Amino acid sequence: MTTALWILLIIALLLTAVLLLKVGVDAQYDGETLFLRVLAGPIRLTLLPRRKKPKKENKKKEKPPKEAVKEEREKKKISLPPLPTLLKLAKLVLEAVGAFRRKLSVDLLRLHLRVGTDDPYRTAMTYAYARAGLDGLYPLAARALTIRERDVRLNADFVSGETTAQGQLKLTIRIGQIVGIALVLVWKALWVLLRQPKKAKRKKQTAEAQPAPEERTVPNG
Repeated sequence: MTTALWILLIIALLLTAVLLLKVGVDAQYDGETLFLRVLAGPIRLTLLPRRKKPKKENKKKEKPPKEAVKEEREKKKISLPPLPTLLKLAKLVLEAVGAFRRKLSVDLLRLHLRVGTDDPYRTAMTYAYARAGLDGLYPLAARALTIRERDVRLNADFVSGETTAQGQLKLTIRIGQIVGIALVLVWKALWVLLRQPKKAKRKKQTAEAQPAPEERTVPNG
């Protein structure tokens, strides 16, 4: 084997390894804090929450420990949009992801939702709405994604009167699949762009070939 063939073989092996590499995201919400990690093979890069910078010494009077902890929790806590808005957003995301044609792999889909309000009737109605929404979203998810592990729980809480949610979503896709999807999209876009001038030319020729309408003189009176 010549040196050039060895170099080509090494390049081909490296390209194959890169195309087979899995990348993705791991998002988790524990009810107060959002955790977001980027996955690239064995590498895990944490984007959220961000690391705290060391605080400068402040000469002002420090707050008592209990008040400081309570204030810190309030700052970290993320308020979720209303449940109907979340369901609509989830539907839009699933419809957009459907373009990947089950290329995205969901290694873990976990959602624990507890519905509660200050009125038992509203709690029951909200629970029914959430159940109908989740039942409608699952077929979309099954068509758009390959779900390996699923843990979805929905409960009604008539005691605390509070709605809470916890969940985790771990998505992965191979770089080779991303390249394949990109090539298909580029090919379709080129096909549309190349056909556009031909359509415009044919439309212009058809318009020129048609005789101009004759003017008719209508007598007054």
